[in-house]
Amino acid sequence: MLNLSWTTFFACVLGSYLLINVVFTGLYLLGGPYALAGLVDGGLLSRFGEIFSYSIQVLTTLGSGALQPATIFTKVVFALEALTGTLGFAVGAALIFARISNPAVKILFSRRAVIAPYDGGTAFMFRIVNGRSNEFINVSATVTLAMTKKDGKRSFHQLTLERNSVLLFPLSWTVVHPITKESPLYGMMAKEFAAAQAEFLVAITATDQDLSKDVYVRHSYLFSEIVVGAKFVNVIERTPDGTVVVDPARIHEIEKAELPQIAAR
Repeated sequence: MLNLSWTTFFACVLGSYLLINVVFTGLYLLGGPYALAGLVDGGLLSRFGEIFSYSIQVLTTLGSGALQPATIFTKVVFALEALTGTLGFAVGAALIFARISNPAVKILFSRRAVIAPYDGGTAFMFRIVNGRSNEFINVSATVTLAMTKKDGKRSFHQLTLERNSVLLFPLSWTVVHPITKESPLYGMMAKEFAAAQAEFLVAITATDQDLSKDVYVRHSYLFSEIVVGAKFVNVIERTPDGTVVVDPARIHEIEKAELPQIAAR
């Protein structure tokens, strides 16, 4: 509920509100035609509409109008609905407050990671960009490689990054893991990588400069989402007045790249 868009959030709230009223309306109807004093004796549809309006008044604690519970059963339903309304408004208010006070984080990840040429060898890379106007400071990244062994057990390897933190994150950042002899990826064939069901688990930690609050974002790349022999295109551009800009929509763009002969696996 905290991560939904505002439109989806209020749609869920409205849907829950209507559903709860429909449920309690059904319970009142189960009490029979004389369960509520003051109920006009009419058809089922007419009774449903009148009781539904009564349920809204009880749930929102606005008053019950001319209708009153006339049996023990409906008095119990009335008490439960009043309690539900009180708790529901408390939870709803808490969710809205949490959403407003929660930093708006929108760090975009490239759809695919790549195995690209790097410093005479190769490296595993992915790209992130800040999708909002607020700035993050003290941004750090950790990447863990998870693989399944032949005995079915899962092994985890912390990958060494070229740079595991940046002081400011106003534009984009390409996170790089050089595939050296110390890397668990070194010398692995593509088919071995696929057989191990390799998955790269990414965690990004940053501080929202406006709210002075730490934020966390997680992501992962499966083997099927990694392109071997490709590199990311440059997304940093300059406007005629000299302003440096980044187009977030282009962080996913890649192009073919020749890997060194020793690493062409």
